[in-house]
Amino acid sequence: MPPASTARPSPEALRAVEAGERRLRDAALAGDVAALDALLAEDLVFIDRAGQILGKQQDLDLHRSGALRLTRLEFSDYRFHELAEGVMLVWLRADAEGRSAGQPFVAALRFTRVWTRKGASWRIASMHASAIG
Repeated sequence: MPPASTARPSPEALRAVEAGERRLRDAALAGDVAALDALLAEDLVFIDRAGQILGKQQDLDLHRSGALRLTRLEFSDYRFHELAEGVMLVWLRADAEGRSAGQPFVAALRFTRVWTRKGASWRIASMHASAIG
């Protein structure tokens, strides 16, 4: 059971991060490296489902090289919690299919992401993925 939120996200922050989540899904599914680049913070820390720690360029290289190709990516069961002004915690379920390192895969994952705002732009500063049954 997710922890209870003590504060509702501000409507503006919620709209911006929801839109960012849609752009992230679309960019990942299309392998759109330029769009992903715009959504990921320069100092991104991504812990993937295998427990590896990736930076922004490593994550982008997976898409750029074709080492990761998604054929299906569905996000659901979203939760949003505004930790502070300009900092949003998001957790969700992701169901994905595609090829990783040339091998087909099907995965059910739980993601947590931390979005931060710099100026008018929201970017993902941190992500963590865990496999779920």
